[in-house]
Amino acid sequence: MNAVATRENNGPHPFRDLEKILDALSAVDDSREFSRRCRAAGVKPLFHPFWEQLPFVNIFYSITPDVLHQLYQGVVKHLISWVQAAYGAEEIDARCSRMPPNHNLRHFGKGISKMSRVTGGEHQDICRILLGLVAGMPLTGGVSPLRLVQATRALLDFLYLAQYPVHTSHTLDLLDDARNRFHANKNVFRDLGIRSHFKLPKLHSFDHYRLSIELFGTTDNYDTQFSERLHIDFAKEAFRATNKKHEFSQMTVWLERREKIHRHTAYIQSRIDKGSLISSREPVVRPAKPRLSHVQLTRHPSVKGLEFEDAMVQYGATFFRDALTRFVAQTRHPDFTAAQVEHASAGIFFSFRKIAAFHKVKFWIEDESGLTIDDTNGPTDVAHAHPSRLGKHDKTIPGRFDTVLVKRSTDDGEQRSGVHRYQVAQLRLVFQLPEEAKNDLFPGHPSPPEYLAYIEHFTPFPRLPDPATGLYQSTYYVAAT
Repeated sequence: MNAVATRENNGPHPFRDLEKILDALSAVDDSREFSRRCRAAGVKPLFHPFWEQLPFVNIFYSITPDVLHQLYQGVVKHLISWVQAAYGAEEIDARCSRMPPNHNLRHFGKGISKMSRVTGGEHQDICRILLGLVAGMPLTGGVSPLRLVQATRALLDFLYLAQYPVHTSHTLDLLDDARNRFHANKNVFRDLGIRSHFKLPKLHSFDHYRLSIELFGTTDNYDTQFSERLHIDFAKEAFRATNKKHEFSQMTVWLERREKIHRHTAYIQSRIDKGSLISSREPVVRPAKPRLSHVQLTRHPSVKGLEFEDAMVQYGATFFRDALTRFVAQTRHPDFTAAQVEHASAGIFFSFRKIAAFHKVKFWIEDESGLTIDDTNGPTDVAHAHPSRLGKHDKTIPGRFDTVLVKRSTDDGEQRSGVHRYQVAQLRLVFQLPEEAKNDLFPGHPSPPEYLAYIEHFTPFPRLPDPATGLYQSTYYVAAT
């Protein structure tokens, strides 16, 4: 790999010319000439380095990108401290605590400013909410926060683009664009008095990501996150399983036993998949929980008899009765217009006053081609809808009503694509009607609905995202269905 990187494929800071350096090292017998040539080549005078006689090695390419230490534990760590200095740690912590919990999203109830020994995983969790924390937050002194938001977005874009498992010329161009956008807006931290310079080696490494990906493949080939993960599995957990005395022999035995258990589990699973372990004396495993398409709920409801009034007050389903009558009318008459449905709903009455409520629903996501993600390892997402309750020591646990994406109606005939096919809604109640009431409400219907959900819509996504954050903004308003 003796090719010399150029400014075009390696940003403004190309790698050193290997041939020029090898020529300088060859003058080692003349001390003065040796020092002069090394100084001209930009390297220290090294006496026969180990890589000098390796014909297929360019030592200056040996430091490959490291997402964990260069990005998460490096530049991202700096960015978080800069953001806290710009807005104040108290305000950032307050925004973190006010953010509602969500599935696969860590909730920092006590904020992030007082965290110590922050791990790469914790920095990764902070990155998921960082742009949302700074969006729309004004800076002190009337300074425009636009450049700060754009710098934060650019660095996060670079972070996620650098971790793509597959790259094309287009994605690498996007990587370079994100780097350039960060450098174009980073001086906002200097103007705010937070930084006096940006001479950070880990920030300088941004210039070499594209070339390293083109030469050595995607960053998951040489990222230390994976080796450190193995260190946790094979060293830290093994040490915790010992009595801390003569630990090496105990760790070895522990690892051997784990490997045997894994091999035995894989063998049993392969036999089960082939059907060779099922006999007449062995019970056939059946699903323990009801499944509705790609949705899974508990066998028994969380609340068996929830009255309408409690649903309105405790769950916030303010227009529950009206929304349910409109749904029944629309199901009975799918060809009715909105006005006709509203008129028909006025003649619907309920012979029951209680419903069964579920506080959690699990579901599997479908990709763009309509194929469901493999659900053998468990559900991919969970939505909660439960009111506040008393926990241990009579401590009040606040209610949780998650936001979800629902498909927008196509009654208006408008063709939508991408994110505009969906609308944000807040899940207030997941419930089930009494069995005896289904025949009365849906007479002659071939398949009356098994489960229903009461949701409150947000405003539809605007046509274009916010130019500063690149995010689509939606506002909450009460339009229940």
